[in-house]
Amino acid sequence: MRTMEQKKLLLEGLLPTDVWNAIIVLLILFGVVVAVVKGIAFIRDEIQKSRDRKKINTKDVTDEIADKVMEKLDPKIEEKFDKFSKSFDKKIENIEERLTTDKETLKTHTDQLNDHEGRVSKLEGGDLALCHGMLALLERDPNLAKEQKAMKNYLIDGKYREDDWK
Repeated sequence: MRTMEQKKLLLEGLLPTDVWNAIIVLLILFGVVVAVVKGIAFIRDEIQKSRDRKKINTKDVTDEIADKVMEKLDPKIEEKFDKFSKSFDKKIENIEERLTTDKETLKTHTDQLNDHEGRVSKLEGGDLALCHGMLALLERDPNLAKEQKAMKNYLIDGKYREDDWK
């Protein structure tokens, strides 16, 4: 039989033993959850290790097969391959040397072209100055009106028209 105090507590809610029982059940559930999580992590690790072992085994098998194939091949094949490889390397070296030479030549030609463009610019400026001087001289003589007009057309358009001078 329950005492009066236990009956009061029963009416108000849970008994202390019920609280302890609930705490124990929660701890057991927590332990089960932790065990399941650790079990899943362990299984994942084992699967990853298995995959890694398969990769390693596949690489080893591939190397073994390659070694056996090379053993069965004619020993002269390796010599032929070495000759081909050396010949190929020489060709690449020749191409790289020619490329270097061509780059230097291109730079030289670019520099020369830039120099020529500068000279042509100066000549054009001098040509314009001479034309303006000629025009000034032509404007002094009224008998040279046709030549004066031709020189003005040339300076304005920048084109030489032979018909203007006839």
